[in-house]
Amino acid sequence: MKSSLVTALITPSLLLGAVAFGQSSAEFEVVEGSTAVLTLTLTIDTSIGSSSDVDSTVQQVSGFAAANFDPAVPPFLAVELPELEFNLGEGTVSYDLFCLPIFGCQTLDITVSNFIIRLDEGGVAAPFKGNTAFFPDSPFVSSFDYSVSGDLVNIEGSNVVPDFYSFGADVFPLKGDELLMDNLLLQTFSFELDPLDLPVGVNNVTIEAQVDLSKTALVGTLESACSPGDFNCDGCVDGGDLGVLLAAWGTAGGDLSGDGSTDGADLGIFLSLWGC
Repeated sequence: MKSSLVTALITPSLLLGAVAFGQSSAEFEVVEGSTAVLTLTLTIDTSIGSSSDVDSTVQQVSGFAAANFDPAVPPFLAVELPELEFNLGEGTVSYDLFCLPIFGCQTLDITVSNFIIRLDEGGVAAPFKGNTAFFPDSPFVSSFDYSVSGDLVNIEGSNVVPDFYSFGADVFPLKGDELLMDNLLLQTFSFELDPLDLPVGVNNVTIEAQVDLSKTALVGTLESACSPGDFNCDGCVDGGDLGVLLAAWGTAGGDLSGDGSTDGADLGIFLSLWGC
């Protein structure tokens, strides 16, 4: 398989591997009805030459993510993803290879099942630029069962392939404590079938996988050990928290009333909570 909102004076503690001051967390689930377009480009090398073809299938997606945020409320400076997993289920793609006039093409069908893409142990962390976090060269593991049938090859097998490729996502605050993870981007990756499984005359089978997650989203609920109004989690509702609330004005970041926006109503609630 081949694969700032942050200034010079502020480094999110998530990126230093420490427990973040004022950190909050969220458990995300893939929204029901989410889909992904799985595009597989097949290249097969044989003793008589090579041939390629491409096909796509739309897959239902399930999955989850765990996220830690710094600071405790939006706008966030950094995010850590200890867990991330997408399950693309089962899909079949078909290919026409070594096509010749009169003789036609050699057909090949590939069924991929139990197709799971997940972050490896340890997870990843990144700063936000606006609402976007980008995780370059992230440790992923893709696993799947496959069945290849056709004129050239008839094999079945499984693959568990660790590698590094990039991932990106936007995180938006919704009403109350809800968060949306959207606009997901996953780098194209490739893998090879085990040469020992290939018949005589077939030297190599390479599959490049592009997983379009633009129709996949996750929702989660922000959870924090901080008391209401104590945005920086220092145990007091004071001037430091007032600065956070004012910075979030007009957004959902300082919403204490649950109406999805930070405004005068939230300021009134905030002032009633003043003190240690």
